[in-house]
Amino acid sequence: MDPALVIILSEHLGWLAEHPEDFPHSENISQSKPAWLMAHNGFLELKQKFEERLDEWHSKWQQRFEIEGTAQIVATGAEAIKNIKNSKERERRAKDLYLNTVHLMVGDAQKYVVTMNSRAELLQENIRKTWHKTCPGDSCSKVLPSIEGAFQNYEEAFFANIRNSFFEDQKDSVPGIARQEFLETIMAYDNCNQILNFYFSKIHRYVSKVSYCLCIFYSKKWAMYARGFRSRQNNLPLGI
Repeated sequence: MDPALVIILSEHLGWLAEHPEDFPHSENISQSKPAWLMAHNGFLELKQKFEERLDEWHSKWQQRFEIEGTAQIVATGAEAIKNIKNSKERERRAKDLYLNTVHLMVGDAQKYVVTMNSRAELLQENIRKTWHKTCPGDSCSKVLPSIEGAFQNYEEAFFANIRNSFFEDQKDSVPGIARQEFLETIMAYDNCNQILNFYFSKIHRYVSKVSYCLCIFYSKKWAMYARGFRSRQNNLPLGI
């Protein structure tokens, strides 16, 4: 936890413990409509923008496959690999073929996810500052913002692990999960368009899922936090 935020949280909790009779009866504890609106509109816009970017990525790689004749490259390489008797040499050749085709596509997809994550974190930081500034100033209302800020690093690390696990498996894993899968795929299929489409769909599916889940999670998180707490159900909906 951030030591500064831990101190702030301790001060607010200490004040509440010392003044139980002053516990607020407001129906708007921790509520910030500006922060709620920023989250609702911001993550909806971000989701739409990156769906467009993902469509561009999809079209770019389809065109690149056609222009560069990637299917023919894979077909020629796969045919040669199938005729190699030595298993280590087969793996080496498959690795080279993988690095010159699928690996490039994975790297480009990773850039997309990194950009998506950076935009989401920047938006979240702006929402966090707005929430701290505009929610009620009593200690009871400041407890939740202090807790959220104190756990910020853990949340970022958690999602970083989710984002990176797929790309690490696809690029740098030992003994090379993705490259071994690639070798097994080209040994099993003669249709190289089918091989490329398998990876194309796999990567596209993963990036779509990460982008969608990231926006939905943060939108609902901030809509729930910023709507505050009431004795009756709040009329602010819970995000996109």
